[in-house]
Amino acid sequence: MDKKCVIVSAGDFVPVDLDLNDGDFLIACDAGFLNVQKLGLLPDLIIGDFDSLSETGSLGLDALREIEEADPSRVMRLDVMKDDTDTIKAVKVGLSKGYTKFYLYGALGGKRVDHTIANIQTLTYIKHGGGKGYIMEHNRVLMIAENETVRFHAGNTGYISVFSLSEVSKGVTLKGLMYNLDKGELRSDFPLGVSNEFIIDEEAEITVEEGTLLITAYFSDEL
Repeated sequence: MDKKCVIVSAGDFVPVDLDLNDGDFLIACDAGFLNVQKLGLLPDLIIGDFDSLSETGSLGLDALREIEEADPSRVMRLDVMKDDTDTIKAVKVGLSKGYTKFYLYGALGGKRVDHTIANIQTLTYIKHGGGKGYIMEHNRVLMIAENETVRFHAGNTGYISVFSLSEVSKGVTLKGLMYNLDKGELRSDFPLGVSNEFIIDEEAEITVEEGTLLITAYFSDEL
């Protein structure tokens, strides 16, 4: 099994099993530290300028201080004035350690939509860094496809949408879905690929020959 870097940020978070194995690396970003605490886990690294953690009261800051005093290497403090978001800095750390699979939790919702958009852009950053990134939230997943084919095994139900992040994505083929497409084009200014559906007994396949796609899958709990 490939080792993975799991990053927990401060957005909407439903406590889930992070499926951590030996060799995986867990990073909490700023107030995402509180989300990790809900799971009873100690992050390998806590990173951030801790502006959002400061807004949650003293308990989180006190717990952070105790960890930092016991093991200073477990906390990376960032300047508030910086180009990197806490999450993308965490990705850079993971890439520098040789990780190529990234699972981002708490990366959607929250108080500010700009952080959600930034985290979606971070998926592209991971892709261009030679990795694969997934934003995870309860029963949905977001991922990037770029000049490649992505497959979903049979047995899924729910909705899947495909958006072009490039101005034009060419050679887009959708198979095994309610609405299929053969070597078509998706554009960034028209949401043609929204609200498709899985077919439970078919493997779904999404191909883009030229361009970058954002894929969002919402899996139904009713199987």
